[in-house]
Amino acid sequence: MYRSIPHTGLLSAALVTLAALSTPAHAAQDFHIIPHLNNITKDGATLIWESKEPQDGAVQYGLTENLDKTATGEAGATIHRIRIEGLEAETKYHYSVKCGDTVRPGSFTTAPATARPITFLLIGDSRRWSNRWEETKMADHIAQWNPEFYLTMGDLVPSGHNYDQWPEHFNRFEDVIGDMWMVTARGNHEGSQVFDQDQDWFAKYHELPGDGEPLSDFTWGNTHFSLISFEQTASQATVEWLDKNLPTQDAKWKVTAHHFPVYCTGYESPVDKRKEMGTSTFKPLADSLDRNNVTLDLAGHTHIYERLHAIRDGKRNDKEGTMYVINGGDIGANYPDWFTATNDYGKPYDQPTYTVFHMGEDRVWFRTFCWSKETEAIIEIDYHIMWRDEAIPQAVLAKLDGAEGKALLDTVIELGGLSYGPAAPKLIPFLKEDDQTLRRATATAIRQIGTDSVSGDLVAYLNDNDLHVRQEVARALEIAMTPEVTPAVVAAIKDGNQDITTRVNLIGALQFNGDTTATNALLLELLKDSGVETKVRDRAAYALTNTIGADQVDEVFALFRAEKEEYVMARLAFTLNQLTGRIQNPESAMSKSKPGDGRDKYIKKWRDWMEKQAEKDKAA
Repeated sequence: MYRSIPHTGLLSAALVTLAALSTPAHAAQDFHIIPHLNNITKDGATLIWESKEPQDGAVQYGLTENLDKTATGEAGATIHRIRIEGLEAETKYHYSVKCGDTVRPGSFTTAPATARPITFLLIGDSRRWSNRWEETKMADHIAQWNPEFYLTMGDLVPSGHNYDQWPEHFNRFEDVIGDMWMVTARGNHEGSQVFDQDQDWFAKYHELPGDGEPLSDFTWGNTHFSLISFEQTASQATVEWLDKNLPTQDAKWKVTAHHFPVYCTGYESPVDKRKEMGTSTFKPLADSLDRNNVTLDLAGHTHIYERLHAIRDGKRNDKEGTMYVINGGDIGANYPDWFTATNDYGKPYDQPTYTVFHMGEDRVWFRTFCWSKETEAIIEIDYHIMWRDEAIPQAVLAKLDGAEGKALLDTVIELGGLSYGPAAPKLIPFLKEDDQTLRRATATAIRQIGTDSVSGDLVAYLNDNDLHVRQEVARALEIAMTPEVTPAVVAAIKDGNQDITTRVNLIGALQFNGDTTATNALLLELLKDSGVETKVRDRAAYALTNTIGADQVDEVFALFRAEKEEYVMARLAFTLNQLTGRIQNPESAMSKSKPGDGRDKYIKKWRDWMEKQAEKDKAA
């Protein structure tokens, strides 16, 4: 369909001149959709754009800016999809596209010639960013990593079947997509691939690799990528495709990318919105990732940042598990769950966010950044190193002995990134150092490691003078803690002089790891006292759902009837739904109900349901 032909030097010079006069950012002029790169391989690349008027499409390209070849497309078209073929691997090419009187130049580099290490960029759900990408100069910050392509799990626009919304997306990333491939796994806001295909602008404006949607794949350097469109995320067809395709791939690392998360804490909400535990709808997918030794599973959809501990067979497994990362392009995560290694902290952070991945020869490292409202700057919020050979963290741990100054600090930070359990006991002494930077880095590293082997040592630092140390220690206990330290944790939560974030994290420590009897007694005590800080009571109400038993349902009824604060009331209602099996929506009229008699009708429905179930059980 497409052909490449040489053209004269005179025409090349004219095109270069036109390129120099091409219009500045966000002035597409004759383009409805500006040229953007797709499906870059070792020997080819596709350029797609849309002209406002029908015209013949052509791409001038070459190894230098003296463009000496032409690839042509369909005559008299508005949407132009032109494949440039016969290229050399890992080679930079220049190109130019003319539309009306507007010329847009660009360049790209073909896929790696060998299975070498690579670096790529992850973003998600950019439809919600408005002008934040430009205002924060995030693209400039990203440039330091020299990524080879961008990967996104969709939701590029609010409604993908709306023609008028697509220019905003392409214009937002015009400094990227003309020189780099932004490969996208379709999200639900792109709209269906199956229904209303005439208005499926995502399909018209993109070319996915391999066999294309809904299941596509490609290899870039040492990494194989599997892309799953949203409509197929939980399907048996997807599992069968992965099980057939992945065992044939000999790449060092395997990455799956799709829109809906397998595991996710969801939004900060009393009713667990978008919470996924990897045990129901997406369990077949998780099982396939285990079977096929997938390195990374990347998702979006929920507008938060959350990284899990590596998971295999539904349990944490740092050495052999799949690492799940949710980057939904924004901030607003719920309270952590057992699988949460790192999640965003809400109000101090803001959109946009990105994660940079380096797929190395013997390890994978990645860093996540977002905008900070407090410092009005881009900050790092996560750093992690994946390894398969334990010799890697052992070698770093060996450097700890005798290290000083910057070398010591760098080693502590690296051990945290490695999440290497045996390092935690050897890091504990550095919490006593006078150097504040070292002490804080040590507390962060121990939190990143998250092992219960040092929980007895950590409780002493819940009264540390440094707020950062206290909060990191509390979060470390939330990740992993032995029940024996429950009394010390309870005392710290009750301490009115303790900061709220530490108390909130420690309630989580009790929820996941504490003695159940002592935990429930404390949670009920906090919820009965309306004078306790709101955030502390909110966290207590959230934890109660996961710790309270049916034998204490009457106490929960009493709390629900008297509660004045809406979040706590809704969470107590959510808990009663769990305990009784009778589902009532706490976000309906119940949310406006008054304490006392105004709640009795809801309590009656739960009690009536419990009585009916008891009668059924007795009859059986």
